[in-house]
Amino acid sequence: MSKLYGKALAESIRDTIARIEEALDDRNERISQGMTDIDDCFISERVERRAIQEARMQLDILRSDGTMPIDAVIDENGDEVYVRYVDTRYGPKYVGNGVFASSLKALLKKTGWKTEERNVPCWTKFIPGSGGGMYSVYTGTVGIVRWHTNMVTGEYAGFPE
Repeated sequence: MSKLYGKALAESIRDTIARIEEALDDRNERISQGMTDIDDCFISERVERRAIQEARMQLDILRSDGTMPIDAVIDENGDEVYVRYVDTRYGPKYVGNGVFASSLKALLKKTGWKTEERNVPCWTKFIPGSGGGMYSVYTGTVGIVRWHTNMVTGEYAGFPE
């Protein structure tokens, strides 16, 4: 199966929403007719409802140009620097190109870098909840994250190095 982008992807997502809603209706019908109890896999119902939520978020992204503004860290040459937040044994730190600092502001001051708002491709991602196993699945959420490909145009943007 080839990759879908833009209108074809949106149509595929709409079909998925319809199938999930039909499955939820079937489950509710079985429960109301007494064919099963109300505990008919409450976890799968939650996962299906979250899938609908994620699909609607994806449709919202596809309605726009597939990008969102972020504050990117820029070095002296105008190139974007990948900065991440990590927990170390010395406490939480920001790290970029091997330079550690206690805050983003301190990292910028230490390196001479600056922040600049840039539009980057975005998409949805499941973020597991606390704990592990089924509890993590049950308490997880869906968020919008930076993505490597613009899902409207199919153009590969990559990630900063």
